[in-house]
Amino acid sequence: MSSAAEPSVIENFFDHFPRGGKFLVLTHNHPDPDSISSAAALQLISRVLGNAKTTIGYGGVIGRAENAHMVKYLNLKLTPIDKIKLSEFDAIAMVDTQPRTGNNSLPSSRIPDLVIDHHPVTKPSRSVPFLDIREGYGATASILTQYLFHFGLDVDQNLATALLYGIKSETQDLAREAYPIDIECYLKLFPLANKKLLSKIVNSRVPRSYFYFLSKAISNAQILGNAIVTRLDEVENPDIIPEIADLLLRLEGATWALCMGYYQESIYLSIRTTNIRKNAGRLMKQLTKSKGTGGGHALIAGGKIDMPGEAPWTVHETMDQLQVNFLKKVQKYTPTKVPLIATDDTRSGKNKNS
Repeated sequence: MSSAAEPSVIENFFDHFPRGGKFLVLTHNHPDPDSISSAAALQLISRVLGNAKTTIGYGGVIGRAENAHMVKYLNLKLTPIDKIKLSEFDAIAMVDTQPRTGNNSLPSSRIPDLVIDHHPVTKPSRSVPFLDIREGYGATASILTQYLFHFGLDVDQNLATALLYGIKSETQDLAREAYPIDIECYLKLFPLANKKLLSKIVNSRVPRSYFYFLSKAISNAQILGNAIVTRLDEVENPDIIPEIADLLLRLEGATWALCMGYYQESIYLSIRTTNIRKNAGRLMKQLTKSKGTGGGHALIAGGKIDMPGEAPWTVHETMDQLQVNFLKKVQKYTPTKVPLIATDDTRSGKNKNS
């Protein structure tokens, strides 16, 4: 693994890459700004260092309005994984994800040639020939930004805006798990970025369905001691789930938030916390162990449990058990349920029965 002062992994990789060859850069499924912008930066680096013909591939959907508008306004080119033939590429890289983590569409039998990520290293990643994992970075976009400046590459306005937004969104405006290197990269990118386009992306218009799912999540939300939990049934895209978890954690008194939803026969989970003494990523791994996949960082985490062909009641029972297990991990007592949207009695505190 390279250090921040010695970004040599990419150089070593392209020393072995067939110059002018075909190169595939894969994001995680349902890619966010951090993953998308990192892939775009690696595409530029590959063009300069390897004269590569590079394709950016992704699985799932780009569903969140901000993410879709980022791709549109900044003219970023991404290709769905189902339109890509892996055997046509000389090498495959992964950004902001790692092999066999369950959040990307690389077949489990295939080990990528290069991985660049800021999440904790996984066991399958240790077989990757060229590996650059930096847990002391708040965003993968910061790693790629550092590479760009190290190589002295010309970062155009669109790419600078994408990377700036990648760091901004991943660290919640440098307020969540942001390290000095993230701040340094942000400040270097800021004068190069298109602030008007950035504002359009941040304030993207959303479809009416967004408010339907938001209303549903708030109506279903329950306050349980220092935790707030909600769930959704079928969603149009899974991006809404972490977005709601972020929103719910803003509740006064809440130190934990869990949102669950169902998409294409899978349960998706998002955990958010302000408790620096515990680790959300580790908790997510415990919740999904033997059932699915999950992980993350100290304060944010995501997971997925596949349930193909299962009846709705089985899905609901699984969510019930996940909620119980979650609360056991974050609390030392059985809390009383209080709906987020209170009646007159619960608002005044007269009725706190579950």
